[in-house]
Order: sequence, then C-alpha cells, then structure tokens
Amino acid sequence: MLKEVGASGQISLGKKYAGKLFDVILHPGDRFELIPVRIVATAPPQVPQILQVPDGWVPPGGYNGCTQWALDNRVALEHYARQNEEEGTAAEQLQRFLAEHPEMLTGDHGEI
Repeated sequence: MLKEVGASGQISLGKKYAGKLFDVILHPGDRFELIPVRIVATAPPQVPQILQVPDGWVPPGGYNGCTQWALDNRVALEHYARQNEEEGTAAEQLQRFLAEHPEMLTGDHGEI
C-alpha cells in the first residue's frame, strides 16, 4: 500500500489502526518500519514495608524501623557499622590520608 506524507509530516493508515501504538524504526536510506506493539501495564514498584522485629533491632544509622532486606542482611550491616566506628567512614579515612600526605593535594597529582 502506498501512502503519501502530508504537508504536516503525517500519514494516515486508516480507521483500522486508529488508536493503535507502533514502534517506528528508521532504517538506513530513510526507510521506516512500523511494528504494532501492545503496552502491558506493570505493577508499581513496591514500597519496602517497615517490619517490627521482636527484639526491637533497627539498622545502624538512626533508622526507626527495618525492612526485610535489612533484616536479611543484619549481620553484614552490624559488621559495617562496627567497622565505621573503628576506622571511620570512607570520607573520614580519605581526610586522614590527605592530612598525612599533603603532597597529594599539590603538583601534578590532579585536582580533588
């Protein structure tokens, strides 16, 4: 079927295709391909539910509750919190390193 592009840049495919969605693929040589598609609604992202843990545990960092992920990773979170208490956060460690190596802030080491 031949269709002419109108002055506004549109083509009409007819009432049969009214309201349908097409994936438009531009091929080399200005060749277009129209592929009919159906949009499938997806479920909205689930908001993590705050759990009440029997022993009252909450993740380190001032949280008021925990999610299932935090509960599943409780040991690792507690280990990470202990490590931060002992060694400081990554930012604190970097500040200490730069204080001990001021030459890293000058010369040809680049800017920070």
